[in-house]
Amino acid sequence: MQATVHVSEKGMRLDRFLRIHFPQAGNAARLLKSGRLTVDGRPFRLADALAAGQVVRIAEAPRGAGQGRDPASSAEGRASATARPPADPAVVARLAAMTLHADDEIIAFDKPSGLAVHAGTRTEEDLDSLLATLADAEGERPVLVHRLDKDTSGLLVAARTRAAAARWSKIFAGRRIEKTYLAVVEGVPEPRSGRIALPLKKTATPRGGRMVEAAADDPDGLACETFYEVLEVRDHGRASLLALRPKTGRQHQLRAHAALLGHPILGDRLYGRAGTARRLMLHALRLAFVDGDGRERVLEAPIPTEFAARGTAGGAERA
Repeated sequence: MQATVHVSEKGMRLDRFLRIHFPQAGNAARLLKSGRLTVDGRPFRLADALAAGQVVRIAEAPRGAGQGRDPASSAEGRASATARPPADPAVVARLAAMTLHADDEIIAFDKPSGLAVHAGTRTEEDLDSLLATLADAEGERPVLVHRLDKDTSGLLVAARTRAAAARWSKIFAGRRIEKTYLAVVEGVPEPRSGRIALPLKKTATPRGGRMVEAAADDPDGLACETFYEVLEVRDHGRASLLALRPKTGRQHQLRAHAALLGHPILGDRLYGRAGTARRLMLHALRLAFVDGDGRERVLEAPIPTEFAARGTAGGAERA
């Protein structure tokens, strides 16, 4: 089976592409190791970004291959991959408490800061795994159609079915949704509203991958655009509350752009200074879009208490 990367999916990580297009494919790392998973006929890393027009292919398992090598390739493995896991009442209740909106196509969650979206080497728990609890009798389960960093809170959307996930992932990747974030940053940007249009590229550091500014002619650079507006000046100018509206959706885009503006987000240990806040002060507040019936829709997450001004002693003033 194979799928071609749509232009709206340019820059998407391979592991996310697999979750959207081949949710029942089995263990991706095992597929890569066996050589069955390729991009344009060549091996690829799960964390690497895809380019428009590339063909992602999962080859059939060789006949007679041992079931222990790739459980998803056998009938028994496929059944286990789609079987509904036992419903943990505590997980069901937790997901219900996070749910802000649900309809026939999507579920919108208010993700707390500290909860990873997908499993990783340094994560003990992730939302994607929790969503397996909501699988139906046929194994159809909600699929996340975009992502937030582990320490970012707020709106996160999952599609109820694979077909819906394919549609909604293209809506998000195709910039057909207006996103608004809240951020508390160091200092006060001048001018107090504006546009940040700095290309970014990923680089490795001892603390993990991070995005840095790329030269205009760098082939690895990704176009990035963010609009910002100061909503409130705090702590006598030592901090400010911003509305951030990204027009592109690159990894760490808002965090990197805020730092490059000279006003890193409080609590950002990768792009800012440690100890400025107990958590990353970035919150996905609002999504505005036009649904399939042509109706304008708005989803909004409540503002966390940490984002409230700390009384008059903080010197808060409206911008």
